[in-house]
Amino acid sequence: MFKKITFFLLLLVSFAYAQNGKIIGREELQWKNDASFQRLFDNGKLKPKYNYLNTVTIEKIVYLSDGLKVKGYLVKPRKTGTYPCIIYNRGGNKEFGKLTPRKALFILARVASWGYTVAASQYRGNDGGEGKEEFGGADVNDVLNLIPLFNDVQHADTTNMGIYGWSRGGMMTYLALTKTQKFKAAVVGGGLSDLRMVMETRKDTFETVYLENIPNYIKDKAGALNKRSAINQVENITKTTPILMLHGTADWRVVPQMALGLSKAFIKHKIPHRLVLFEGGNHGLSEFNDEVDKLVKQWFDDYLKEGKPLPDLEPHGR
Repeated sequence: MFKKITFFLLLLVSFAYAQNGKIIGREELQWKNDASFQRLFDNGKLKPKYNYLNTVTIEKIVYLSDGLKVKGYLVKPRKTGTYPCIIYNRGGNKEFGKLTPRKALFILARVASWGYTVAASQYRGNDGGEGKEEFGGADVNDVLNLIPLFNDVQHADTTNMGIYGWSRGGMMTYLALTKTQKFKAAVVGGGLSDLRMVMETRKDTFETVYLENIPNYIKDKAGALNKRSAINQVENITKTTPILMLHGTADWRVVPQMALGLSKAFIKHKIPHRLVLFEGGNHGLSEFNDEVDKLVKQWFDDYLKEGKPLPDLEPHGR
């Protein structure tokens, strides 16, 4: 009897994991009817700077991840065509920093308007989704399970896939890169890559985030932080995904020393990357929005559309 029960449970688990990435709910975002976005219009027409919103469709989705119903977004170009895929990883934790219609319009839709199919997760347990987030634990699977999701998205080019994360989303991006070589390009802005340094450099009590989100944090603090810190996982990060790192020198949330230290480790381990520091830039690089968009678009275009080869990281030249 015990063997039969065990076999049945294994079948259930296998079935749940086979469903990873399956979209089980989707609803187009009716943002044009939202009074909070009327400032985007002038006499009933979108202002020129927001015309890109007419070129995409924005959907709220529910998809399966490890048997859990997880919330997220899917944004696609309206024009018929085949488009490379990008996974966007949000920052924050729990409801703080979650993806909102505003972020969908001004971040996800902008990236999609460049000619990309974009998917993003709220991570398990957030925005009404099932489960409980773990701040870089099992919830990394919610990012990885967006990879098979693209298989069921019409006109998605799953042979050319990128990943893009900001702040905590940068942490999720780095962790994803320790588990897969699927991505041909990555972008990280203000990336959280050393969880110990956060506690050492911030005046607020950031450790409460760890206490509230990381399972069994008290029992093994060092192990929990090491597993989530890219600086301690450099040897596991794929060397086939070029990473664009963007960071502000006036970032107090995630100090620029993190990016500098990680870049130094990347050089040592020959991980292809480019670090761009913005003088006086804050955590979101809000003073440099246009420049950031230009760099991000060019990076993805180079590797996902133009097939740019990986750089030669061996010492060479005169």
